[in-house]
Amino acid sequence: MQREIFSKANLLHLVEATSLLAILVSGFILFAYERKNHDPDYNKNWTAFYFAEANLPEKGVVVENHLGRDTNFKFCLVPDDDNLMEPNDLSCSVDSVVEFSDKNVPAGGTARWEYKKPENKGKYWVVLEYKDKDVLKNKNLSFSD
Repeated sequence: MQREIFSKANLLHLVEATSLLAILVSGFILFAYERKNHDPDYNKNWTAFYFAEANLPEKGVVVENHLGRDTNFKFCLVPDDDNLMEPNDLSCSVDSVVEFSDKNVPAGGTARWEYKKPENKGKYWVVLEYKDKDVLKNKNLSFSD
């Protein structure tokens, strides 16, 4: 009888140790998986484009390159007028571009463009253009001066 109790106690310890080991291993696997998912450059293809200071658009714009490769970004400042069908006609090739900049941003890097404060008051567009696998893409932000 004492032998049966001893073997049952060993079995309980074995189950406890196995359960604890399974919990630890699954925790490490989940940690590694979530660490990859929270890396903005792991298997991702996106860009972020925003004003450097939301309340002060004259401080410029920032682009974050998460496309996975070095990318050439074109920035331009375009005044709004009646000929623009916002945002469909916006590009850095329109005749009304006031200011232009071209920056190469490495993968995972950021770039800031500080344009000159427009002389004339009104609504302006800050346009970002780049190629993503031979497809020309653009993003734009607007502000009123």
